[in-house]
Amino acid sequence: MKPILKKNRLYHEVINEIFSSISKEKLKPGDKLPSERTIAELLEVSRTTVKEAISVLEANGIVSIKPGVGIFLVSHTKQVIQQELLAVLKPKKQNLSELIELRQAIEGDAAYYAAKRMTEEQRMELENCYINLKKAELNGELAIEEDYAFHKAILTGANNAIMEGLMEVISEKVYSFIQQNRMETLLQPLEVKVVMKQHQLIYEAILNEDAESAKKAMWEHLHSIKVRHNYE
Repeated sequence: MKPILKKNRLYHEVINEIFSSISKEKLKPGDKLPSERTIAELLEVSRTTVKEAISVLEANGIVSIKPGVGIFLVSHTKQVIQQELLAVLKPKKQNLSELIELRQAIEGDAAYYAAKRMTEEQRMELENCYINLKKAELNGELAIEEDYAFHKAILTGANNAIMEGLMEVISEKVYSFIQQNRMETLLQPLEVKVVMKQHQLIYEAILNEDAESAKKAMWEHLHSIKVRHNYE
């Protein structure tokens, strides 16, 4: 587990870190979780936040609490536990569909203008973000922070303050969406490769200053999420 950097709903982030630990097989069905104090220290959050996360997990049958002994993952299969964790965090499909459409409108144009307007410093930042994202994806990590940073670098590179301001208003929803999408994608290795290729196409189009291709690649990337996860 690593410190939580992006403050969305903090107890959601605690659940997300548990999901990540299961995906990396650092936690297995039936395992005892670290103590609430230890989890709080590792993630740099309050014990109240950890208690809230554990309460949600217990209510959904994902962990069991044995007084005086500890907190344990239930003895289901890894896949069942991951699906149950996703169900805890999953927002309504309609909300996701509408959010994707809004992101297509804003981020599609952001990619277009980034290809035309990015400064050399912004291009270097995008390159760093892409390298970090690709590395995380190849390592089988959730890559939530890296994905968010990549999209944000493109938005910044568009050099449009109003566009950037609009995205800031919905930044929490966007981060939650990326978190949800990456958790679902990680369960299907073939999808990870598809997403990696989509990010590559966006990145290369922007660096090649091909504005139309950048816009198209971004729009199709977001649309494919809607289709892949049946958000239409």
